[in-house]
Amino acid sequence: MTKQEIREKVLNMRRSLTSKYIEDESMKVMERLLNLPALKDGRNVLVYSDFDGEIKTAALTGWLLYHGAQVFLPVIHKKKMYAANIKSAVLELSCFGVAQPKYDEAELIEPGKLDLIIVPGIAFDRALNRIGFGGGYYDAFLKEASLAKKIALAYDFQILGQLVPEAHDIKMDMIVTPDEVIA
Repeated sequence: MTKQEIREKVLNMRRSLTSKYIEDESMKVMERLLNLPALKDGRNVLVYSDFDGEIKTAALTGWLLYHGAQVFLPVIHKKKMYAANIKSAVLELSCFGVAQPKYDEAELIEPGKLDLIIVPGIAFDRALNRIGFGGGYYDAFLKEASLAKKIALAYDFQILGQLVPEAHDIKMDMIVTPDEVIA
């Protein structure tokens, strides 16, 4: 299958999920995530704002803030991704329909200063490869944030057989699903 065929197949599966299934599986992922030393050590953490049936991140964001971490959300501005402090600006919807801090008001952090990045995706494999939406925003950002630990959150059905990465694709350090941690 091509990347686009994989995207379509997995997105169709994800879009058919019930809200209860999403909530239940997201809580299982959260429980696994909270046991990881990388999460507890994270001081500057980029967390995605979930949409379109992704593993939910609101509880994670709350936990990180409660435990003193600086939490950042992705902001897309002029075809580039930035990390904006969640507390620094009001949230607005991006052109993709994702909540993000308003760029003009946001306090940004350099990618190299992040400790941990919680990464969304459409499909993954056990070699820690990732397929995203195809815009390249995350891969370009992750390249600049090479010191940060990269943890993807996924449903178990998003873990596929071997994916064929392209030169620009960035591997994850870990993938957390409801049933396992792949590292």
